[in-house]
Amino acid sequence: MHKIHTPLKRIATALLFLATIPTVTLAANDDFDTLVERISNDFQSAPDITADLKTFDIKKGSFSDIDYASTAQDGWQPRTHLIRLSNLVYAYTNKRSKLYGNENVYNDIVKALSYWMERRPKSTNWWYAQVAEPQSLGVMLVKMRQGKHHLPKQLEQNILNHMREDGGDPAKWTGANRTDLCLHWIYRAAVERNDTDLKRAMELAFEPIKYTTGEGFQCDGSFIQHGQQLYIGGYGDEILKGITQIAGYAAGTKFALSADKKEMVRQFMLRSFYPTIRGKYKIYNTLGRGVSRNNSLNASNTALYARRMMTIDPEYAAQYQDIVSRIEGKAKADKGVASANTHFYRADYTLHTRPSYSVGVRFCSTRTSRMEYGNGENLKAYYVSDGSCSITKTGDEYLNIFPAWNWTRIPGVTAPVTERVPLGKKDWELRGTSQFAGGVTDSIYGASTYAYYDSYDGINTGARKSWFFFDDEVVCLGAGVTSSSQSDVQTTVNQCLDNAKWSMDYKDGNGKSQLKLSDNIAKTDIKWVRHNGVAYVFPKGGKVTVERKKQTGNWHDINNVEPNRTSTLDVATVAIDHGTHPQNASYAYFIVPENTSNNALDKYAQSNEVSILSNSKKLQAVRRGGLGVWQMVFHEKGKYKDRDIEVKTDRPCALMIRRKSDGHVWLHVADPAQKQQTINLQVKLKGSLKKAKKIKCNFGSTGEKAGATKAYCIK
Repeated sequence: MHKIHTPLKRIATALLFLATIPTVTLAANDDFDTLVERISNDFQSAPDITADLKTFDIKKGSFSDIDYASTAQDGWQPRTHLIRLSNLVYAYTNKRSKLYGNENVYNDIVKALSYWMERRPKSTNWWYAQVAEPQSLGVMLVKMRQGKHHLPKQLEQNILNHMREDGGDPAKWTGANRTDLCLHWIYRAAVERNDTDLKRAMELAFEPIKYTTGEGFQCDGSFIQHGQQLYIGGYGDEILKGITQIAGYAAGTKFALSADKKEMVRQFMLRSFYPTIRGKYKIYNTLGRGVSRNNSLNASNTALYARRMMTIDPEYAAQYQDIVSRIEGKAKADKGVASANTHFYRADYTLHTRPSYSVGVRFCSTRTSRMEYGNGENLKAYYVSDGSCSITKTGDEYLNIFPAWNWTRIPGVTAPVTERVPLGKKDWELRGTSQFAGGVTDSIYGASTYAYYDSYDGINTGARKSWFFFDDEVVCLGAGVTSSSQSDVQTTVNQCLDNAKWSMDYKDGNGKSQLKLSDNIAKTDIKWVRHNGVAYVFPKGGKVTVERKKQTGNWHDINNVEPNRTSTLDVATVAIDHGTHPQNASYAYFIVPENTSNNALDKYAQSNEVSILSNSKKLQAVRRGGLGVWQMVFHEKGKYKDRDIEVKTDRPCALMIRRKSDGHVWLHVADPAQKQQTINLQVKLKGSLKKAKKIKCNFGSTGEKAGATKAYCIK
């Protein structure tokens, strides 16, 4: 290795993406020049390459600490060669770098690129060959076109040929994978000035911006990948990264993103993607197997997409700026957050947001797939698909808890507490077992339900679970909890990070008490528990267990790609214990994220503002006083009647009746089974509907929208 005598000053160690798109006068430059300039400007850094060159063999052009023979599926070592080589290119081509135009660095770049082309390392994972490698090579070619010296023509041509022949065809892929391949096609076509390939790449990159019943954007606003699997986080993140990047390159050219596709991207970002980020952290159950990766919830990188949209979609710049401010920590997690309730019926997910908190519930049906594992990742996530409930205020409540998590006690889930977590019989595209899973919503309030029985691998447990979403609370009901498992069955209310600075209080028949670290209790008369600003109220009692303890786990045990590293964390858990072999057991608890002072909690717990009207295998129903809202989940045809309301249905359904201040009464109805049949309802409401109102809710021929809510003004 030779020495570089030019003084080195570290300006940046990581890739610095520019947030804005440079102004380019198209009259002076054609579209190819514009693209080359924008791509180059998108990758600006001036790294200190001293460490990168420590193991560099100047004669061979290789690094002595890299196993180039590796074909590993994940953690493929040869990729390090490309990362270090990219750093050399950034340092050489950046005019702010002390190494700009340095002859020694130029020679190292040529040597290292030549070695790569001669050696041609290969992984068994297609992603490296068709995404990571050609993208890295493409950016380097673009950057070197703006360097003091260009690459030797033959070497450049060899790389271009390699990218074309071995980089894959984006038309053969869907969703985020397609966009990833299109990126390196664009890099290559811009360097080659290949109008045909550039046009095709741009068209293919933007082609996934459409509603589909396959992988990609869904009509309910969700994003599906790897079969019918929720992937708003993960691949939803990835496709936005690619789309906004390419749309930025294409702005003002003949390839610019069309107005209708821009609108669709905006809707997904503002109504689906960014609402699943609390502060700067992703909601854990919107991810796929990536949830098992270290720092997987950190969404700092996603601020870039909103920054890009401020230029691409300037009319909505203020909303994008709020997002950037939240993610970058310049504003609180509630900045610009709207109250909303969204049920993604295509993905079996409900997201309930208020400025002060977010709750997300994930379940699965015979129409959707369970959260996947694969490539050695996410090896303990089986139960996350069975009603997992994320409860966040600051967003970091579950940050990197996952190696220390008890994966049989997932928040919101009813399951046997066992030593071993089942591994699904399939890693990819494993469908759920529930026929009745869905939700009703008016976009502000809603009710979701999940009725299931799982006989796989000795689980032998089932329940009818429903969530009722309001402003100040989420009411969680379970009925028909039945199990022949040999293990204790519990419904976990929450299992999140703890901190010695936080208090954990509870109230039982003896009054208020406080749990210290390492304490645990199990009582049948607990009224409420409060932890880190969130309260859990138990209006019907039950055996409630509360724990504060250190839990230890290993990253490698949940993700074989992660290092063999132990993590010990303080964890707080609240659960309802149903015992062994429960038969038709039930539970009820309220999640109360605000107004959790002692007096407020006592008053709330004693009030009748929230009434549980029914919690049985046939009907789960709640009334929220003050709002004039009734929510009901009929698991079978039937009737409910009290002195205020009477509802009758000839089919299972989820419904909401809301009496508004203007005197109008609205009925919202959904079919969680998505059978596309007519549901006949009859509603009578004291003070509004003296005579029973009959409503024919026709879900026939609703197709992909069979799970959507229908709305009727019945007065």
